[in-house]
Amino acid sequence: MPNSYDNPFREEQLKQSSKAEHMKWKAEMIRTHESKIRANDAILVLNLEKNGQKNYIGGATFLEIFEAWKLGRKVFLYNEIPDNIFKDELAGINPVVINGDLSRIE
Repeated sequence: MPNSYDNPFREEQLKQSSKAEHMKWKAEMIRTHESKIRANDAILVLNLEKNGQKNYIGGATFLEIFEAWKLGRKVFLYNEIPDNIFKDELAGINPVVINGDLSRIE
């Protein structure tokens, strides 16, 4: 599950309250990627539309994808690779694009 699954608005709250607290929280979230990914066989990235961007993958999610790839875990994308700054790197990682069909996760 994503690091902020239990409180999906935590990051926005921290951004509004204190830059220092937000940066501290963000660093901790990045540190927890490896242990969470290592404990699983694969990751499923829900790259949905965000702020008008189709199949959005942001920086933190890209880092999680990279960590999974580095650890030899399977990477599944819910939708196609987005046309963004990470497009070439994502193609190189060669994720399995399931196009919304969860039965394709193996």
